[in-house]
Amino acid sequence: MESILALTFDEFKDRIVDLLVPRYRAAQIYEWIFQRGATTFDEMTNLPVAFRQELSKLYKFPKLEVSHLNSLDGTKKFQFMLEDGHIIESVWMPEEKRNTLCVSSQVGCAMKCAFCVTGAIGFKRNLTAEEIAMQVWAIKCVEKLPLTNVVYMGMGEPLLNIDHVVRSIELLTDKIGIAVGKRRITVSTVGIVPKIREFVAKTDVKLAVSLTGTNNIDRDHWMPINKSHNLEKLTSELKSIPWAEGRKITFEVVMIKDKTDSENQARELAKLLQGIPSKVNLIPYNENSFFPQLKTPSPEKIEKYKQVLLSQGVFAMIRLNRGADIMGACGQLAGQSLGQNA
Repeated sequence: MESILALTFDEFKDRIVDLLVPRYRAAQIYEWIFQRGATTFDEMTNLPVAFRQELSKLYKFPKLEVSHLNSLDGTKKFQFMLEDGHIIESVWMPEEKRNTLCVSSQVGCAMKCAFCVTGAIGFKRNLTAEEIAMQVWAIKCVEKLPLTNVVYMGMGEPLLNIDHVVRSIELLTDKIGIAVGKRRITVSTVGIVPKIREFVAKTDVKLAVSLTGTNNIDRDHWMPINKSHNLEKLTSELKSIPWAEGRKITFEVVMIKDKTDSENQARELAKLLQGIPSKVNLIPYNENSFFPQLKTPSPEKIEKYKQVLLSQGVFAMIRLNRGADIMGACGQLAGQSLGQNA
């Protein structure tokens, strides 16, 4: 049975014709699902009972087994139990001018970045497009939490699940469905070089690249992907892509005390990014019990790094991390599932 979340409105409207009912019924159904947050066809009381029963035989809703944790800063981390028993996590972060949801694209992650808890559980499987979209639907439409932005920065490497990620973006941006604007979606990658051009060709949402190391020796240590897709290959590919005017790539650097936070490394980064339309997000490391040896630099140290970048003409900002007290901050997802869902 097909998930109702696997179809765009136009696709579903075309199928309604096969059921010998008026096309306007599709709009009624989508209003129930995406505006009223219905999770069963039985709730759609303005539809004929026989039609609801027929829909229930053809389409299913996601089985929502959801729990959440509340952070002191207002962040909420949601844990979804999938039909096969795996757990994925999403994080909703409210701010004054935006409300962002961080979604997962895989169960676990194979990248094994040396500062990321998610990599410690390893890779289990890819999420389907509807499982990715389900995270947004559940929080925006069912939970009714305000939402302006979606970032693919949760569990997993999106470009290793590129087909389902691209399809999920189609579902998220469907104006009659979940209705997230393309300019409000960012997909983050560790730098899967052979997939970047394909991704850019298939969708025009924002792209973010996680760097952390500013030279190959450092990056080999922190991000093993660098051994096969090193900084020269990565930056060469990014420079060769004809980016649309005004479109910038966000580069992410995790700030780890005495490891990735020196002013010399900031100068290396500025040199590395020459010729690439870019901006930099500096992410203070989120301390946790899984990597107790890694610490967060002082705010002053991170600010000095930022100022070096600015002096070299590279726009940079320091990310305000959210949800660290519930293991919901960057690099912490799936931490509470370690040993439970391995």
